[in-house]
Amino acid sequence: MYDAQAVQTLSSCLLRLKEGKGIGPLVSEEETELPKVITRLKQFDSTKNGLSINEIVHLANALIGEHMSATTIQNWTKREVRDIIGVPHRGKKYSINQAAIIYLLDDLKHLFSLEETRELLTIVFKNPNIDEDDLISPLDFYLVYTQHSETSGPIELTEKRLRRSLERINAYRPETVHVLQLCLYARRISHLTHEAKQRLQQVLQT
Repeated sequence: MYDAQAVQTLSSCLLRLKEGKGIGPLVSEEETELPKVITRLKQFDSTKNGLSINEIVHLANALIGEHMSATTIQNWTKREVRDIIGVPHRGKKYSINQAAIIYLLDDLKHLFSLEETRELLTIVFKNPNIDEDDLISPLDFYLVYTQHSETSGPIELTEKRLRRSLERINAYRPETVHVLQLCLYARRISHLTHEAKQRLQQVLQT
């Protein structure tokens, strides 16, 4: 189910992978039938390993539902938004921060064009190959974003709550709040799109 809990679990998986803890406690084979590419992530060392496009895609699809395509992500990394994702950090593999950006792009595509998305994320993530110039790390941004993914009222009213979340990790900037709010709009559209497609299938099958 493409719901708030699912995206929160996805961001928690990224955090555990970055901390070298593996995703075993969050995703078990009893809960879902995982492809081998994901079971390998139960033991992961971010200082030595990166994530392949297949791992990034399968992890999201295992937790959120089949919606992400490896072909689409490859096109993003080679052409459309390569300048926001950046080049692979280890051979052909991507960092946890780059995976977070890819997941953001996947949500934002339902509301913004790729060019608009590139311009928006560039506000907080400057040069994708230099972490030090970011207003906030992509992973921290994604964690805050998913933390507030259940927002149901006017998104403009989230400003104080987003500020408190950012202050707790010493990453508050007004620009970051504005970008987060726009991402939450896209998240809401993404969820509604998924829900509408599910309901359409139910209606057509009756």
